[in-house]
Amino acid sequence: MAAQAVWAMGLAAVGAAISTGVYVLVGWWLDRYEKEPVHLIGAALFWGSLPAMALTALVRPAFLALSAGWFAGPMGAVWGNAILLPIAEELAKGLFLLGLFLLYRQEIDSLYDGFFYGSLVGFGFAFADTVLSAPARQWGLTGAMERTLLLGLAHAFFTGWIGVGFAAARLGRGGMRGVWPILGWVAAIGFHVLRDLSLAPAVWNPGLAGLQAVIYGSGVLLLLGILAYGMFRESAWISRYLLEEVQGGVMPAALYETLRSPTGRLTYRWGPLLSGDVASWRRRGWQLQVAAELAFRKHRRHALGEAREEAEIQRLREALRQLL
Repeated sequence: MAAQAVWAMGLAAVGAAISTGVYVLVGWWLDRYEKEPVHLIGAALFWGSLPAMALTALVRPAFLALSAGWFAGPMGAVWGNAILLPIAEELAKGLFLLGLFLLYRQEIDSLYDGFFYGSLVGFGFAFADTVLSAPARQWGLTGAMERTLLLGLAHAFFTGWIGVGFAAARLGRGGMRGVWPILGWVAAIGFHVLRDLSLAPAVWNPGLAGLQAVIYGSGVLLLLGILAYGMFRESAWISRYLLEEVQGGVMPAALYETLRSPTGRLTYRWGPLLSGDVASWRRRGWQLQVAAELAFRKHRRHALGEAREEAEIQRLREALRQLL
């Protein structure tokens, strides 16, 4: 019996690792200008899969006993499993993001960074949940992959809000900085509770199936929204910070005008490939990457007051000059 449980958990771990690995690689690739450190990515996954899961397991009996004392019958279990436990889970997962904000805030350069770290903790939690439930559920390899992907997207959406809250506090100005993390935690708990209530047999009805689909799909929509915001933000950075490069003779004015719009960048980048000129396509790809990263570094120096960016700005400026 013990051997069967170990085999089921091992098989589930492989399947869960495949889904988690794919998500991490896609998320890491989307972070175009400054890749997140591998050790922090690993720490986020580790926290979600072990400490956060352990903290939740420790408080679970107390929360269930508390809810049973407050409510008789099935509603006691509903309050414990669908309301109190999501609060405990998001508080436990969010502790990593609090530590990241306090100790490594220089790694948070955008709202996407906050979402990415929060989603990694969420996927780590889904990984552990899939593996630990394997002996009872017998997921199998494919089942573990599918379950981790679905559950991971849900938890990525929940805990991603906490990360976005801390990122907004890091990047923002004024009195709202201290409020954003609280709002992020409230959003994470709120969406998590709604999802778990929609799964509770005591309150379930057919109309809640649509709510489940909305919540599971919201993680993807939030990611797409942040990426769209990043695309238009990139245009704003190019317009503001690369004008100086035109005035300094580093970049031609015509190219600057082209790069100011997302459609202009798309046409400039992919036009040569459509005509079969692979060499120009590659060269333009490097030009766009260096130009956008130069704008990003100058924005970071201005917005966050980080003088350490000066040497990198000079390096990127010379690299752009050579490419053009």
